[in-house]
Amino acid sequence: MVDYAELHAHSAFSFLDGVSSPEQLVTEAVRLGLAGLALTDHDGFHGAARFAEAAEGTGLPTIFGSELTLRGDIDQHLLVLARGQAGYHRLAGAITEAHLSGGAKHEPRYDLDDLAERAGGQWIVLTGCRRGPVRTHLPEGALPTPSDIRAAGLALDDLVERFGSDSVVVELWHRGVPLDDVHNDVLAELARERGLPVVATGNVHYATPAEYHLFTAFAALGSRRSLDDHDGYLPAGPANRMRSPAEMERLFARYPGAITESVRIAHECAFELKRATPHLPSFDLPDGQTVMGHLREIVWEAVPRLYPNAGPAVHDRIERELTVIDELDFPGYFLIVHDIVQFAKSRRILCQGRGSAANSAVCYALGITAVDSIAYDLPFERFLSALRDEPPDIDVDFDTDRREEVIQYVFEKYGRRNAAQVANVITYRPKNAIRDIARAFGHGVDDQNAWSRLAERWRKLDPTEIAEVPDHIVRLANETLTLPRHLGIHSGGMVLTEQPVGEVVPIEHARMPGRTVLQWDKDDCAYMGLVKFDLLGLGMLGAINQVFVEIETRFGEVFDLGSVPREEPAVYDAMCRADVIGVFQIESRAQMGLLPRLRPRRFYDLVVQIAMVRPGPIQGGSVHPFVRRRTGQEPIVYDHPKLIPVLERTMGVPIFQEQLMQMAMAVGGLSGADADVIRRSIGSKRGIERLATIRDKLFAGMAANGITGAAADKIFGTLEARLHNTRDMELHNALAQVGEIAR
Repeated sequence: MVDYAELHAHSAFSFLDGVSSPEQLVTEAVRLGLAGLALTDHDGFHGAARFAEAAEGTGLPTIFGSELTLRGDIDQHLLVLARGQAGYHRLAGAITEAHLSGGAKHEPRYDLDDLAERAGGQWIVLTGCRRGPVRTHLPEGALPTPSDIRAAGLALDDLVERFGSDSVVVELWHRGVPLDDVHNDVLAELARERGLPVVATGNVHYATPAEYHLFTAFAALGSRRSLDDHDGYLPAGPANRMRSPAEMERLFARYPGAITESVRIAHECAFELKRATPHLPSFDLPDGQTVMGHLREIVWEAVPRLYPNAGPAVHDRIERELTVIDELDFPGYFLIVHDIVQFAKSRRILCQGRGSAANSAVCYALGITAVDSIAYDLPFERFLSALRDEPPDIDVDFDTDRREEVIQYVFEKYGRRNAAQVANVITYRPKNAIRDIARAFGHGVDDQNAWSRLAERWRKLDPTEIAEVPDHIVRLANETLTLPRHLGIHSGGMVLTEQPVGEVVPIEHARMPGRTVLQWDKDDCAYMGLVKFDLLGLGMLGAINQVFVEIETRFGEVFDLGSVPREEPAVYDAMCRADVIGVFQIESRAQMGLLPRLRPRRFYDLVVQIAMVRPGPIQGGSVHPFVRRRTGQEPIVYDHPKLIPVLERTMGVPIFQEQLMQMAMAVGGLSGADADVIRRSIGSKRGIERLATIRDKLFAGMAANGITGAAADKIFGTLEARLHNTRDMELHNALAQVGEIAR
């Protein structure tokens, strides 16, 4: 059986020119037994990380390329494949420069001379699709004339002159229309005359024939026409699907070597994308100082001020944290966050670290958080552990009105090529899916709006509930759900790198002035090991800052978040009366309903209460048992004596994520690495599947502790109840129970 690699494939990240996810393309390529697959989306690597992740463990070689849009009187497409990692970095950098020089979103500006120089022999250029620089000279609706063939030959000569004869390959593809063979014959002859290789591709725009109709709708949207008006430009059937090696061999039998050339190119170009991961930027250090040494110096200088009577326990805790940071090689990360926070404080921009960073005494010493994790006995492992091969995640809130100053400081300090914001992939939802598909079928704005109003915001469309909408529109609209519609900006995530990050993933302009954004979202960055810094905006910090300024003006007293009294009785009295309108985090109906019942009298009581009104504890059935135990309506019991140290602080009810991990380690004998699977499962779309990977080990460990049968099932059910297959459904179900909690 002949081998074949697909070297020209578009995913849904070609935005209206492809309809399959990268994962679907990989799945189909593996099913067909392809010897390699290239992802060649338009003007970027938007889907590259997902493509690489999906291919892991499948044995499918991955090739990375892009179809570059050359602007002119008539736009042309230049298909480029990267020769391994070196070619990938060069291509990503070229795309970045084109986007940044374009001056606006979606307006990259390429220069062929510049591209040829940047290639450095590390790219393979295919002649491409019907809008490629060579094939564009062969008319679609008539036999090519000698003049057309001569123009195509000159265009091919131009590519060879710029990129070199060893880097240009003539591409042949077949759409099932009469002129395909004529055009391929012309191109094959042009290649033979110049001693260039030919390669067959599927010019793939969808993985399977079933996606053909959605592709036609997207093509109509992309051309700003209805399907009726665009019909003449579309292939008659699903010719742009992925094909098997046997089918490709049959289609291109008249062109010797066209199939085997695809495998040769795949072997030359394929590489694992994770090898392209860059390092954090270097940090300016005092002479003779190391990064870790500088971090230690800053932390220990703060200890006498924060812990004037520090005993061995404090020193041991801080030293243990520093050791973990050193072992994981993340001191630079902490110094960068410290530098950003210090800049904000120097400008009197109120800021505060949030989330699991509050579990770190080092973050407290660096001024990143104002929570004393040692005093509150917060486990550092919830934030960072030597057992987890992943970077720390420190979210820092800034006064919303002044956050832009901080973001621009980061851009200025590290440069536009080494710093960029993380993208947010905006996917199709039912309402905009119906609107777009209806427009593709030629329906007017009134129909689009009327039908979209019938759809739920999050749920899959049910034809029986929206009978007014034509069935074919509902069917295609459902197929779009979860596909990318466009890119937005993450609420505050930024990536900083030592090597220009634009050589790892292209950077482009955002709609917002002064912002530049990566083509990857936070999950893509996490997979690739790109460390994300979250600089978030919080309006309440602005309000608090105004209060601090007013107090200083009137009374001469200076406060910051770290010096505000924590246990003021009058404040707790107001909370117990639910007099909290306008108080951040506890002004919701559910929180106000709980306050008079739980009657918080210390800060940790608030920590528990706020943590309870979240999808996880609600879905896991933790809220009502805790309320009953707190109010004395139910005795405090534990499923096993080994769970007492883990759950004692929350009256035998698991509330926090780290408690779930500690439960599995205490009664199931799991290692820290195994227990971390639970943490990663929470909130993940594949959470149930991930938890299943440790199920047998957990039950075996419980059996060793004498926990079997219904008792073991109950503990495992407690863990499983905190997971859900989709975040949207979890949130939907959780919010539906808020009213019951408030009562």
